[in-house]
Amino acid sequence: MNLVVASRHDGPLISFDVRGHWHNGDALKLAYMVKAAVARLRQDHVLIDLRHVDTPPDADGKFLICDRLRRALTSKTRVVLLGAPELVDGDATPLGARQCPDIALFGAEHDALDWLNLH
Repeated sequence: MNLVVASRHDGPLISFDVRGHWHNGDALKLAYMVKAAVARLRQDHVLIDLRHVDTPPDADGKFLICDRLRRALTSKTRVVLLGAPELVDGDATPLGARQCPDIALFGAEHDALDWLNLH
């Protein structure tokens, strides 16, 4: 993976600080890293800070983290992404997707923690 990821377990929340230029395949690797941490720590609230992730100049499209997280995580998981909307794929869970985790995109950590009911 081309990204540098630091994780922290803080009470009912697992936080991931992600940095670097993303490349194809990095979103899937990150999603499975999150899945492993969620299973190992038995937590269902995740914060992924993407504010220090950049799109490389030769990239085609967006960082597909929402799609990859939906495929990797269970429906009981709630994920907040911190980052710019132009970086990541759509943050809305598709209608009728009961088996998908709740995922929301925020620009500020305070708002993200409020959405998780952890602030």
